[in-house]
Amino acid sequence: MQELNSFFSLSFQHPWLFLLAPLPLLFLFRKEQKQHYPLHPDVLALKELPRSLRSVLRLPILSVLFSLFYVALIIAAARPQLRSPLPQELHGKNIMLSIDLSRSMAASDFRSGMISVSRLDGTKRVLSQFVESRPHDRFGLALFGSNAYLQSPLTNDHGLVLQFINQLRVGLAGDGTAIGDGLGLALKRIEDLPAESKAIILMTDGVSNSGKVDPLQAAKVAKDLGIKVHTIGIGGEPSGGIMGSFMPLKRQVEFDEETLKEIASLTGGVYFHASNLTRLQEVYDEINRLEDTSSEEMRRDNVQELFPPFAATSLLAFLLMTFLSHTLFSKTP
Repeated sequence: MQELNSFFSLSFQHPWLFLLAPLPLLFLFRKEQKQHYPLHPDVLALKELPRSLRSVLRLPILSVLFSLFYVALIIAAARPQLRSPLPQELHGKNIMLSIDLSRSMAASDFRSGMISVSRLDGTKRVLSQFVESRPHDRFGLALFGSNAYLQSPLTNDHGLVLQFINQLRVGLAGDGTAIGDGLGLALKRIEDLPAESKAIILMTDGVSNSGKVDPLQAAKVAKDLGIKVHTIGIGGEPSGGIMGSFMPLKRQVEFDEETLKEIASLTGGVYFHASNLTRLQEVYDEINRLEDTSSEEMRRDNVQELFPPFAATSLLAFLLMTFLSHTLFSKTP
């Protein structure tokens, strides 16, 4: 029953009209006006006569009809409505994940507390959580090393995408790092879709040293196509040594940070650096917020108007009351 109540919602468009409901009671307290017509000479004798059934029924029947007329009129004027939510057409985003599978992704320097995992294993764990957290989106996988290849086209079959993510292995695409080819392949699979519904997440831990496509040239193409590219640099910790507590720390990174920043800047995306597993999780949580679509979805309700039966009841009661008061229950002075 609670589920039924949550699905259907009764409301009134003009609820203030119910304040008029007590209005007829005012007539009960008004002073009866003196009647200016001659009395029958035998009025006392008439009072002793038994009342007819018609005179007995006149007041209660007409009172019931008037009450029915007035109450139904007030309810109809207040305009009752039954609302039920329509199924929302959720328009998820199309997100291409461009992932570096070069040999350096096997480095076991990703820490989460006391646990150390490889960069790729940490990436797979966080990617799986990211995909599961966006049930209405379509995902695709473009992998790159020395070369780039498509692991999965855009699909809303999240089970299949999660299976592909779990099967990722270092070196599947060669030992090099072809960032431009990885970004270019992702662009080919997403370019024909509406601009506001697509994004690319590019993740690497190295410097572009392979491939045929220049990363910045691919970024300019993404800009022209209106596709945002969020970039993530993997690995690298701040260096400080003995003086680390007294001087600003300088990061030692193995990837081309400036290129990743420029790719993100050119396309309207955001650059992130993740040096450990916890930070990588925070990065994808932030991307999840940046690419949020829930605010674009507006609730729509199916509105069923309930006033017609009440309006019809009020009209019929009024007509019947008028007819009876001038025929069967007519009253003469």
